[in-house]
Amino acid sequence: MEKAEALLREVECPKVNLQVRHSNADVIEFCRRIGYSVDDVVSMGKRLEND
Repeated sequence: MEKAEALLREVECPKVNLQVRHSNADVIEFCRRIGYSVDDVVSMGKRLEND
C-alpha cells in the first residue's frame, strides 16, 4: 500500500477510494490501521452474470 500510495502521490492523485465488503473485518481493520476511514457514501453495483 505504501508503494501504491507513493506512486499515486507522484501523479498528484488527491484521494484513494477503496471498496471492502462489510464482512471482510480483517481488511477493514488493516485499512484503519494504515490511516483509512469510512466515507459516508453509497456504493452500488449490479451483477450481470452469476458467480
